[in-house]
Amino acid sequence: MNSGVRIFRIGGRRTRLGRLLLAGEVVDAEPAPSHELRTVPGWVVSHVISGSGIYRQGGGGEQTIVPGMVTVVAPGVPHLYGTLPGGRWTELFAVVTGPLADALAAAGVLAGSGPRLPRTPVSAPALRAVIAAGQPTATDAEHQLLALAGLLADITAADTPDPRDPVKEACALLTEDLQAPVNLREVAAAVGLPYDTFRRRFVAEVGQSPLAYRNGRRIRDAAGLLRMTTMTVRQIARLYGFHDEFHFSRRFRAHFGVPPSAYRRDSG
Repeated sequence: MNSGVRIFRIGGRRTRLGRLLLAGEVVDAEPAPSHELRTVPGWVVSHVISGSGIYRQGGGGEQTIVPGMVTVVAPGVPHLYGTLPGGRWTELFAVVTGPLADALAAAGVLAGSGPRLPRTPVSAPALRAVIAAGQPTATDAEHQLLALAGLLADITAADTPDPRDPVKEACALLTEDLQAPVNLREVAAAVGLPYDTFRRRFVAEVGQSPLAYRNGRRIRDAAGLLRMTTMTVRQIARLYGFHDEFHFSRRFRAHFGVPPSAYRRDSG
């Protein structure tokens, strides 16, 4: 991918759930310079994939931004963020406003302002697919906002797991990278339980096995991309770590009762 700044959307459709005011990415480049604090009328969400920089807020100190961090800024908060002079980074960003964003703020999903390092790594391909999706209709725009809200909820939920609840912590570990293989015995050890105890307790509290929970999450996330993007079934299958599109299609049909192509057509 060529370096530079790419804008996916400026002034998206107005919907019942709100509006995606701005979305884009910076690829191995210096963000647009900003030497003075500024305010934005919506919630700013930025995910830095590579490179580093700073965040500064009115009345507060300076914080360092490193790869993997998500920076959230509340509407109207004076701030600036970006690379140091001459620096470069790769970043995905979006600005959202409206009732859905307000509800996320009230629930603590969008909380405070500043950079934070989520415990669960952000899936940059999934985030890019969501914010770059087209908005042919208001319904498409609402689905886009809901998909973005789902990603934000996953990130913040895993940011502060309750160490007293090994099953909740295991859920975070099982979904921290849906594209990579997972070792269930390592997950059990990470939450401090023998494997057999971990599996029994997980089934009792969640209602399904750890692997079934993880696979269901992979399929549901993939379904969101089928609804929201023009990615091919093969591309989505690769993104979520399936052997090929046929393996993915069998799993998808077992979960939803229809193949991916029919699901996409019926959701359109």
